[in-house]
Amino acid sequence: MKPLLTIIMLYMTALLTGCGEEPDYETMQLLDEQVTEIRISAFEAWEDMNGETLVSFKDAKDIRVFEDAIRNAHKQRDDAKREAPDYDVTVVYPPGFPFHAIKLWLGDEGQESVFSYAFREAQGEEVVYVTSAKYTNRMRELILPEVD
Repeated sequence: MKPLLTIIMLYMTALLTGCGEEPDYETMQLLDEQVTEIRISAFEAWEDMNGETLVSFKDAKDIRVFEDAIRNAHKQRDDAKREAPDYDVTVVYPPGFPFHAIKLWLGDEGQESVFSYAFREAQGEEVVYVTSAKYTNRMRELILPEVD
């Protein structure tokens, strides 16, 4: 009986250890409110969001693509980005809630994309978040046909 108990305890320890998050695992945050719209604009400047919307997504399935891409993006080194973002992404919530201003470096098909909050950290260090090629491909399917 004791060997069986030992095996079970080792199995449970391995299972619980494998479920823990990595210590530096950090993702982007959005409000816990319903997103009502995603607005995509061409990037113009770090200091502002471009108010000239190229494409707007209001369909729940389309919004979900961007929400999932943003929420699943992992914090990375600053050098994960390219020179200048491709797009400004505005995440819009119901009236009375603030919006999220995000910069997007849209990757090529099959590559990762990079997000950052639109306004740089006070220390001058920019934090960027990388999302998978799966999300890049889905965002490309939505954005590119609309802006070409």
